[in-house]
Amino acid sequence: MQRAHLVAAFLTFAALCVGVSALSVSRDRHATLEQARREFAATAHLLDEHASRAIEAGDAQLRMLLDALERWDRHDRAEGQRIQAAMRARAERLPQINGVWVLDARGRLILDSAEHPSPPRDLSDRDYAQAHLDSTRGPPPGLHVGSHLPGPGVSQGRFTISRALRDEEGTLQAIAVAGIQNTYFSQMYGEAGWGEGARLALFTSSKEKLAEWPPDSAVEPPTTAWPQPWDPPDGPAIIEGTQITAARMLTGFPIVVVASRPLAEVLAPWRERALWTTAVSGGILTGALVLFVFALAGARREDAVRAELLRANQSLDDRVRQRTADLEKALRSAEMASLAKMKVLATVSHDLRQPLQGLAAFHELLLKEAPNPTLQQLGAMASASLQAGQRLLDDLLTLSRLEAGVVPVEISAFPLAPLLDQLAAELRGEAEGKGLRLIVMLTTAWVLSDPARLQPILRNLLSNAVKYTARGGVIVGARRRGDGLRVEIWDSGQGIAAAELGTIWEEFYQIGNPARDGSRGAGLGLSIVERTAHLLGHPLEVRSRVGRGSVFAVTLPRVPAPAVPAPMAVARSADPAPLSRAAESSPGRLAGRRVLVVEDDPLQRSSLTLLLEQAGAGVMAAESFDSALAAAQATLQAPSAILSDYRLPGGTDGLSGIQTLRGVLGREVPAILLTGELSADLVRAAKDAGCLVLTKPAAPNRILSTLAELTAGADAAA
Repeated sequence: MQRAHLVAAFLTFAALCVGVSALSVSRDRHATLEQARREFAATAHLLDEHASRAIEAGDAQLRMLLDALERWDRHDRAEGQRIQAAMRARAERLPQINGVWVLDARGRLILDSAEHPSPPRDLSDRDYAQAHLDSTRGPPPGLHVGSHLPGPGVSQGRFTISRALRDEEGTLQAIAVAGIQNTYFSQMYGEAGWGEGARLALFTSSKEKLAEWPPDSAVEPPTTAWPQPWDPPDGPAIIEGTQITAARMLTGFPIVVVASRPLAEVLAPWRERALWTTAVSGGILTGALVLFVFALAGARREDAVRAELLRANQSLDDRVRQRTADLEKALRSAEMASLAKMKVLATVSHDLRQPLQGLAAFHELLLKEAPNPTLQQLGAMASASLQAGQRLLDDLLTLSRLEAGVVPVEISAFPLAPLLDQLAAELRGEAEGKGLRLIVMLTTAWVLSDPARLQPILRNLLSNAVKYTARGGVIVGARRRGDGLRVEIWDSGQGIAAAELGTIWEEFYQIGNPARDGSRGAGLGLSIVERTAHLLGHPLEVRSRVGRGSVFAVTLPRVPAPAVPAPMAVARSADPAPLSRAAESSPGRLAGRRVLVVEDDPLQRSSLTLLLEQAGAGVMAAESFDSALAAAQATLQAPSAILSDYRLPGGTDGLSGIQTLRGVLGREVPAILLTGELSADLVRAAKDAGCLVLTKPAAPNRILSTLAELTAGADAAA
């Protein structure tokens, strides 16, 4: 190889190495900044929520005080003492409130939570007094936020919120003021561990500082990141100068929370990684330089060792080809692994549900044939264990479907009352067995939702209310809230501690079950409720008092009832229902029906055949639709219904096989797909084809009941 070629190769390699390193460092820096922006947007959101709760609590005290002032005859000193005592008691209960006082219409102090009677003082020069007294500033403010004394508010140790009491003509009667400790916010910010360089602050909408952390840190209001009225409520963090800054305006209050952090602190981990990348690149270039020097030395001896170099080059080409082949094989393996990961959800669903379906059917048949009471008792316990396993599998797969975003949603308008009545009927027996009153308040409201998804939300909340209530009762009712309808479930149970209200929606979390008693479930119900409600866009709320009970509420969009409302069929439950005594005593419910069973698994096919034959049906069982078509043509009899698996051998799935068989028979035979698939596309395709879908493992009674409904009125066959 000539020297010019070697030089060009080295320079090209060096340029590529430097370019790749620079690109990697640049992408890493961009990712680090984006992560920091998301984190600080979340930080601002947390500050927003904390400050909102603190200010709302103070504002609630002002509103209660104004209500008391409106009824107070100021000549009644005893009433004044009572109001002052109530002011003090409320202020002492709230750590953020430093004091509460009242001014008259001329700005003079008439009540003070610190002492009674309050000393005569003229406070008309205070900013909160001026805000309500000065009528030249425009319409009077609702809630005013400002400093306690003239001058900077932070150095005073507190700031103020105030409201005015006006009569029907708008004349000022009194001004109620509450002092808010800014150290309350500073202490919380300091304990949160935002980072050494973090700067957190509260400002008024006019950019007056109210509280900050660290103290005396000279936090300035941002310019670019300052929220404007037209900005979205969840605006991102913004890089402003040498800081990453996020600012949010409190909903309903003229207060802005600001969180910022130096770019140098945010980018410190990135700088360390960049140094490592540079060091690695330098090592590679050094190695390449050494090789380049040796190559040049070899080039000087090229004429003498040309033949040897040709052999070496040939060997090098072979190694490069082998290495390329190895890399291509590794790439194909990685692609196959990625595809396998994408199929895990479907495989787990199908392969776990498949044996459970046969087990449920064989277990049901075994119970019917076991006359021994002891075997019946053991069978009942085995049935309970099987149902617990099925519920856990269903919950896990439902949670996986929600996380994967494959749950279909069909929004429609429907009356709420039938849905509530059905849920109450399902749980009334359990409630009465515990001596509880289960009351459903009447409602004529119509809502906009997916009834098939809303039903398990309300069922889970109502079932939990009955399960965790030992005495008293459970009340279900609906209240209008603006354009929405708030469905509330009240119970008189054990209640939930305030510290646990934020964690009850987490997976596998159960209150008071450290030993993981399986009879109390797996702790996935509320996680599914929370994710399903989020999917539907229905806000969830919970309030609780330990020893008094809890209130769970879900808010739905409300729509007007139609002039001639159509009857609504409440969606069936997706949970396998246990076989009732009535079902056990009706073995001939499918008498005279001919059911075609298409299932490639021999055990599954045998269990379904035995189950249907015990119910009185004539069964044609086949492992594929080719065999099923041949059997139907041989007997010259069309089946009353088709019960088919979805995954079948030979490249034909259950849905296409059903449609082909219908075409050959020339009639729309009722059909059920019995499958463990989780695909939302399959559910839609089955609905379009007029097929019902039962998810494995389906309870035997569910299969028989569905077939009985589909074939009701069919001609009996001998």
